[in-house]
Amino acid sequence: MKVKDVMTKEVKTIPSNTPLRMVNQVMQKNNLSFLIVTNEKNEVEGIITYTDLFRLILPSYEEVMKKDCIWLFPEKMEERVKDLINKPVSEVMKRKIISVDANELVIKAGAEMTANGIKQMPVIENNKLIGLISFHDILWEFLIVNRP
Repeated sequence: MKVKDVMTKEVKTIPSNTPLRMVNQVMQKNNLSFLIVTNEKNEVEGIITYTDLFRLILPSYEEVMKKDCIWLFPEKMEERVKDLINKPVSEVMKRKIISVDANELVIKAGAEMTANGIKQMPVIENNKLIGLISFHDILWEFLIVNRP
């Protein structure tokens, strides 16, 4: 079975100049945990996840240990958020994308996701985004659709 047989064909994308405030709104409105960032030619430029946003906004363990003022003065956190909300996604997105070809075997795509600790991969054909494959797609196909 090939990736193109089980992939999700409609993928929500955003342009690279989208401010982080809008990224969060699009994720919430569409109940998504990530967005694929594309250019005007529908070529994948990066990915942004809720985890990425979380790590940008909240202090790291190291920051908390070194700068206790973060907890003592909540306005410092508010300043941090104000500085971030208008940044374009292109400044913080992950640019190293692990993608898969539409004609790749599903089992190989799943192994690639497992090996790289990711839950979904963009499906690329002729340098264009044509879909997305996730663990959910693979499990649904193998455990529900094709059961004996």
